[in-house]
Amino acid sequence: MPLTTTRTPIFNKPEVPAAFEDGLLPISALNTPVLVTFKVWDNPSTSETYQLLWNEVPIGNSQAIKPEHRPGDPLELHIPLDALIEGKYQLAYRVTDTFSEESTDSFPAPLEIDTTAPGYPTTLAPLDFPPAVNGGLTSEELTQLGDVLPGTIHGYSGFAIGDRIRTFWGDTEGPGGEVEEHDMEPRQLIIEFSRAFLESLGDFNGPVFYTVTDRAENVSQDSTSTDLLLLLNEPVTDLPAPILDGYVEPITDEQAQAGVEVWIPSSNLLEDGDPILLRWGDVALGPFEPESIGQPIVLRIPVDQGTIEQAGDGAIRLSYELSRDGHVIGYSLPLDIVVRARLPVPGELRRPVIRGASPEAVDNLIDENDFERDASAIIAWNPGFAEGQLIQLFWGGQAMFEPPYRISADDVAAARDLHRAVPNSRFRPVGTGADIRVRYSVNQAGNPNTSRSPEQGIIVRSRDELPGGPAGPDAPVFTALNEHGAINTLNGQDGAPLHIAPYVNIKQGDVIHFLYEGFDQLIGGNPKNQWPHTSDPLTEQQTRDGYDLRIPRRVLDATCYGHAEATFSVDSLSGTGRSKRQSAYVDMRVAGVCPPAVRQ
Repeated sequence: MPLTTTRTPIFNKPEVPAAFEDGLLPISALNTPVLVTFKVWDNPSTSETYQLLWNEVPIGNSQAIKPEHRPGDPLELHIPLDALIEGKYQLAYRVTDTFSEESTDSFPAPLEIDTTAPGYPTTLAPLDFPPAVNGGLTSEELTQLGDVLPGTIHGYSGFAIGDRIRTFWGDTEGPGGEVEEHDMEPRQLIIEFSRAFLESLGDFNGPVFYTVTDRAENVSQDSTSTDLLLLLNEPVTDLPAPILDGYVEPITDEQAQAGVEVWIPSSNLLEDGDPILLRWGDVALGPFEPESIGQPIVLRIPVDQGTIEQAGDGAIRLSYELSRDGHVIGYSLPLDIVVRARLPVPGELRRPVIRGASPEAVDNLIDENDFERDASAIIAWNPGFAEGQLIQLFWGGQAMFEPPYRISADDVAAARDLHRAVPNSRFRPVGTGADIRVRYSVNQAGNPNTSRSPEQGIIVRSRDELPGGPAGPDAPVFTALNEHGAINTLNGQDGAPLHIAPYVNIKQGDVIHFLYEGFDQLIGGNPKNQWPHTSDPLTEQQTRDGYDLRIPRRVLDATCYGHAEATFSVDSLSGTGRSKRQSAYVDMRVAGVCPPAVRQ
């Protein structure tokens, strides 16, 4: 039987102690289930249960009226955590008689959950000050403003009554404010900074910004800052501007890596021991003491790449301030420069991977087979890659892509490693080697800098450089055969000597892998036995005279009667070469009988 629900509310609406009067829940209340309270109604029955309604949908567990409950007693339920998401809601509770299966709802109470920070998703605009602050606010200018410096906060996303403003002058918190009803129509709030507060900051020269905290306790990001200079103590404001040694606009990444030097000129105000603080944009360097009082340049300050990157790209203002006894006594005129040191791809790129065309290719090895075909360059995807950037691959210092590869919108959407063909016609002229350096660069229109990957060492081999050249080494030579070209019990009494002549591209350190194979017929036949032999790395003398070895007598006896074939391969830094084959008859019988140890 379906439940029957009375739609006309008759119970008082629930209360949420953590909520404001208008139903707004602060975000601090969203970490645990939210408490909801209401009172026991008239004539309660133990057959009745109660449960929360969230936009008319039951949530949480239902509870039963207990025998001890009396009208007016407090009841508690909790809004579950998973329901506490941003939005506007109607909160009520439902009383159900389990015997009659009839339900009655309470009047609803509005609730709002707001987890969006003021200003989101844009950045809060800077504090708007009168033009008098341009170039520094003097005491006279502050007097003309009535000894109060107004700062205007213009309307932002989420601008609402009750928003609390906190201002910051560098690390010092300044006066704040709260958005009130009369601020809504002009959509702006004015914060007043008194002379007393400004003078308490001393010789201030730095960023001024604010944050906004709304009624739900959401805190905005810091606003865009305004650089402001206070000259209330009337210091000198026209010290000679700093000099940037060898400055040519703009300063690029290459110049930043090398470091730049700022020169501080001499002035009549400067005395020995006066601290000098250099400002490179928002970054302060120092203080430094002058080194050459009486000289045209009293101080040379090196500025490293880290400082230049920290201050960022764009228009950068250089200035310095002069102090004495803990107080600023002078400010320099500014030197405005342009910095374009940001790389097309910030951070470190990964090394490229070079792969040959054959299915069994080994990464970063172009062997003698793949040397004749196009290769592939695999460039790991970097989240800093952008459409329109140009990639050039350098192989032994030579550019491989003509024209450079342009990153497409499809590449960015796929965000997969780039596989680009490297034409054989471009890398083949670079030649071969055991450590050819490969890297790639990334350039971007309008950016004077180049991002460069680390170098990847690769091995490149060709058939011309293999041991023995393209045809391989000549066959080994049996040096003690009889007039019939055979090995017998006389010339093979102490084994069969064999000589491997110096081959094309022979190198000290080459290793020879020799193989003797015995067969049971003078011509053709079936394999009967084998004897492998591996040399020590060849010496310099062996590269001139060749390599000699001796096939043991026991190996010859095992073959007994038939023929032998000899071949070898060479492992070298330039690859592997395989020789031609050499044959010889074998007859180790005595009176037509094979030695007993090997008789079949």
